[in-house]
Amino acid sequence: MDAEYTADESRQSDADALKEFLLDIDCLNPLSEWTSKFNMFDILKISRTEIRHSNMLAWLLNPNENHGLGDSVIRGFIRYVTTFYSDDSEIFDTLLMDCHDFTLHREWRNIDILAVSQSEKFVLCIENKIYSGEHSNQLNRYRELVETTYPNCRKMYVFLSPEGTESSDSDNWCSMSYGDVLDIVENARGKTKLLPEAALMIDNYIDTLRRDIVGDEKLARICEEIYAKHQRALDLIYEHIPDRASQVASIIHDWAKMMTEKGEIVFVPEKSGKTYTHFKTKAMSELLPDSENSLSDWGTPNYYFYEIKNDGNEFRFQFSLNSKNIPDHLRTVCDKINECFPAKRKNNENWQWRTPFSTRKANVGDELSEEKIFKQLAERFKELMSFEADLIKRISSDE
Repeated sequence: MDAEYTADESRQSDADALKEFLLDIDCLNPLSEWTSKFNMFDILKISRTEIRHSNMLAWLLNPNENHGLGDSVIRGFIRYVTTFYSDDSEIFDTLLMDCHDFTLHREWRNIDILAVSQSEKFVLCIENKIYSGEHSNQLNRYRELVETTYPNCRKMYVFLSPEGTESSDSDNWCSMSYGDVLDIVENARGKTKLLPEAALMIDNYIDTLRRDIVGDEKLARICEEIYAKHQRALDLIYEHIPDRASQVASIIHDWAKMMTEKGEIVFVPEKSGKTYTHFKTKAMSELLPDSENSLSDWGTPNYYFYEIKNDGNEFRFQFSLNSKNIPDHLRTVCDKINECFPAKRKNNENWQWRTPFSTRKANVGDELSEEKIFKQLAERFKELMSFEADLIKRISSDE
């Protein structure tokens, strides 16, 4: 068996890493440029919440709101999107239209943002995706809804994401990045003298976009240097931060303990933390039994885990395989599993990690509810057990 740290040695190594970090605490000083700033979005803990970004954008896009930017932002959006619809015969009418009577709708028929001008007979539809992807053919459904509801209007469709990811319907939906949004808002902000309250909110939002969504190159470089120097200590600190992800993890762990008591799963708390909750099942452990003479990258004799991956806003179940020191007979089983459920990432003989299956994501919501999360966990667990039954059936039929 490979030499591994004992529990005491591992704890001592963690303590040494934290000590080195504390002795070099001045390495954090370059971050004061960002950390010393007041930012209301950080205080309210909404800087990474998709629905709050949509609310903020709807406010900025509304020319009749009290932000003081007038129609600059919505005109900037339309100007950007017009380049996508450059073959539109009414392109000049679009660029020159009066934007002051736009009405903004949030979550109209589940559409994130809908801007409608009755006088100009124009509709701007925005689907905002920051921490989630498309699902259920939603872009086609949304476009059909808008086309049916506003048949006599000119229409433009925007698929907004951090990197400007291309949508599944790229012929009709213009891809737009948050970098483009940042340019539009900064340009509008620079041309207008705002009231102090509005200026504070807009400036805070600009800082939030640059730091959390678009990315600040200087900040990223400093963080990378600090992390490279004190990776182990920072990983430990992150894993134990009492944040929203920790609160959700605590609920997930309670569910896992309950399911273990019922005999449904085997929760492995010593290999579980804030981001990943690990457990096994009797059926999968019969298919992939523990090794007697080797340890996986998890430092365990098992080469699979069911994982609940959690970021505080969403979670999902997934089935993960690891190949470190894997015995040949278990590698053969893993290869059969991959034939039945090919992992998304490119596979080869030297693979280290595979995730052949994951469930749909569950959205935790703004308010943490143990009852709701337990219900979501039960639903996703049902998906996982369906996968397990199907997998075992397929492999058994091949033998």
